[in-house]
Amino acid sequence: MKDYSISKVYVLLNKVLNTLVKRKFGKHYSIRLNSLCFIANRTNGFYSHTCSEKITLKSLKPIEMNELLLIKEFLLFNINTVLLCIDTVYYIEVVKLDFKMVSSNNYLFIKQF
Repeated sequence: MKDYSISKVYVLLNKVLNTLVKRKFGKHYSIRLNSLCFIANRTNGFYSHTCSEKITLKSLKPIEMNELLLIKEFLLFNINTVLLCIDTVYYIEVVKLDFKMVSSNNYLFIKQF
């Protein structure tokens, strides 16, 4: 297995997650991991075995709460699966996602799960 730098893992994970969400839930969704949070979780001197990631979810349509919960569970599972495959050196289990949601009408809603 090839050893990647943290920034390359971040770019690859972002692309994979965005593609998976668009295929499963529709092309009107777009996601982006917070790069500062992702890199800080893996380079912090106080190493922990679990972490929380911040994700921006953009949607062209309104989102129902049950679909949002499905997206959250889908992302949580896939983040951990992808990181296990491509990031063996810096792998830390993601246990919580903080969403920042943006819709097409410039409405901003922040919800933590």
